[in-house]
Amino acid sequence: MFKITKNEPKYFTVAKSKIKLPKVKGAWNSKEIMEIRPKLRGDILLEEQNLLCAYCEKAIDDNPNYSNIDHFKTRNLFPEETLNYENLLVSCNSYNRCSSFKDKNIKSKDDYKNIINPVVENPDEYFDYLITGEIIAKNSKAEFTIYIFQLQSEALIESRLQVYEALKHIDNLSVDEICELFPDYHSFIKSIYPKLKNKEQ
Repeated sequence: MFKITKNEPKYFTVAKSKIKLPKVKGAWNSKEIMEIRPKLRGDILLEEQNLLCAYCEKAIDDNPNYSNIDHFKTRNLFPEETLNYENLLVSCNSYNRCSSFKDKNIKSKDDYKNIINPVVENPDEYFDYLITGEIIAKNSKAEFTIYIFQLQSEALIESRLQVYEALKHIDNLSVDEICELFPDYHSFIKSIYPKLKNKEQ
């Protein structure tokens, strides 16, 4: 996970203002919102998330087969947050991970007190990484967040480990330059790469 700064586009604000339906019922599937959802997904991904899943940091594009606009606070528990732009993030469509796992396993509104919100909080303060690809929780809130998005799945660990193996063969580049080369898992790279370079010295 990484810190996300939101900046509501004018066309979304305009679309919301045209909705005749009560905002807590049917608004997300209204004609006004349906028409702009593909553009909204693409703009959130490109402008705010650097083409990364908001939760696992897998690289994705705006193809609807690979990503979805996720209501961080689910619509069934927080209908009043349906059109709150701060509540909209783009998640990958990975099976049994990220938004799909969260939406199936959130039990109550109180669960959200134990989930890191990357719009409000800086995930870098809650997580660290090992060169094995594992993500480390710094407190109980981080532990629950890892669970609710399945950030410790075998597939993610293996993918991050592959990035580490590639990083071992790179010299004389800054972390930002490394992130330009590798499309995924930037928080992992920013945590591991300096440690790797220090180890070599």
